[in-house]
Amino acid sequence: MKFLVRIIVFYSLFLFSCDEISDVGINEILSDKQNKISVKYIEIPLDASNIHYDSIRTDDGELYFGRYNDPIFGETKAIAYTQFSSIISEVPQPNVITENYYLDLPNDSSNLDSAILYLKLFSYHGTDFVDEQEITLTQIEDTLFTTGLYLSNRYTPISEGNKGLLGFTRFLGRPNLDTTISIPIKKSYAEFLLNRIADGASENELINQLRGWALVPGDNNSLIVGFNLLDDESKIVLYYNNPYPLNDSPIKDSLQYVFRFNSPLIKHYSYIETKRENSKLSDINSLGENQIFNTNDDLIYWQSSTGIYPFIDLKNFYTFIDTVGSIVFNKVQLTMGPIENNNSPYIKAPDRAIYYFADSNNKINSTGIYTNPTDNAILKDNAYYGENTENAEYVYDSLFTKSYIGSSTIFFQEVIQGNISPKKLVVFPDNVSSFNQAVINKNSFILRVFYTDYKE
Repeated sequence: MKFLVRIIVFYSLFLFSCDEISDVGINEILSDKQNKISVKYIEIPLDASNIHYDSIRTDDGELYFGRYNDPIFGETKAIAYTQFSSIISEVPQPNVITENYYLDLPNDSSNLDSAILYLKLFSYHGTDFVDEQEITLTQIEDTLFTTGLYLSNRYTPISEGNKGLLGFTRFLGRPNLDTTISIPIKKSYAEFLLNRIADGASENELINQLRGWALVPGDNNSLIVGFNLLDDESKIVLYYNNPYPLNDSPIKDSLQYVFRFNSPLIKHYSYIETKRENSKLSDINSLGENQIFNTNDDLIYWQSSTGIYPFIDLKNFYTFIDTVGSIVFNKVQLTMGPIENNNSPYIKAPDRAIYYFADSNNKINSTGIYTNPTDNAILKDNAYYGENTENAEYVYDSLFTKSYIGSSTIFFQEVIQGNISPKKLVVFPDNVSSFNQAVINKNSFILRVFYTDYKE
């Protein structure tokens, strides 16, 4: 029976790919069964609130850094933590620039010229692209562990004083102009790195000994930026020369030894701290764990990096299905928006919305999202037919509707059949650690339902 219902729904999707019933002439098709079958449409308003989670996972994807004071979400500081590693190339590849070729490696006689940390800027959040931003490179006191789970509220102690200071620079962070940050590394530390490579230290030995770095924003910074560590331009380069021949290595000048951030043996994450005392959402500080809340302005707020999410109660949908008879959904469209205009090209809305189930304690199952997605998230329609378990993604229409709109017909039919029974949803962005944000009217969360009613 379950499979039969899915076939009916799947067939209906072809008939109801448009929003108006008359467009497909369904009444003519079913003219001889008008007394038993009718096609209907209803809009179901969804009860929306906000919820605050105290931490998110930030050890996957972009590395965020900086400060930004937002009148709604508060004053946020992001410290970026990272490790690095390197590999030695034994055989040069054709048409590829070989890094760390074994015949050019540092040796006991190598002289360091300089060392630079390069970071590729990938995203920008803020409005001030005139004032310089400060970035301090420091040593951390504890090792980052590859197997560890690093959340936004996990602070790793930073080495204080000159001993921990490894580099410093200022930058403007102008989009499309300042695309890479260069930080000179303290010479004594760079020489230590060069000597460890000359000593033949392995990748694991270096990672364990070096522990990791922190990138700390200045007190007067006014931007948050995202670094793409996997970009080719993100790297650490030791510039050196070999003044004497050694074994098979000839005399060479202008050599480079490169460290990267893409090894599976290393970790990176962002620590995010938000002070809300002077913000629109200052009352959050008095809330209990996973407590939903509403503001007095009938608005819903969304910024994942600081833990603010839309929270949807599906009780109106359940009331609807309890009052109708035997029905099949032809098309169910979930709409969120329009959002309010941010009035800034770099205070952006999230690109996509993803809906996760919340339990009776308003928690999401962060493990089950991956191990058992069917019972923990709204999936794409075809996921309910086969092995594909991709989340349904509601894409933000930035040009026309300024809304997140998408169809999840099979999901809601599965609810009617009793195969899944979520009561509450939490709206996440596709990039969980992103600083993108949105403000949405409380009455703009709507289900648009086209369905066929079968009378006995």
